[in-house]
Amino acid sequence: MFLHLGGNTVISIEEIIIVLNMEKIEVTEDWIKQNFLKQSIIDIADGKPKSMIFTDKEIILSPISSLTLKKRLNQIPV
Repeated sequence: MFLHLGGNTVISIEEIIIVLNMEKIEVTEDWIKQNFLKQSIIDIADGKPKSMIFTDKEIILSPISSLTLKKRLNQIPV
């Protein structure tokens, strides 16, 4: 199954490690680069991210809130 993260970006739900709510935490791009050197950062939020999706290969900054992403995940049949 797949999850739409915003824009034209869709990801397999099996790739998702964690989704963080960026509206509740203060994280800078420099902090991400320092702590997650191996992952590339993909900003699909045009500089206004609401959530951060971690996979084993990349970090995706999404314009869609973590709560909305959670609702979308709950709608996927198991």
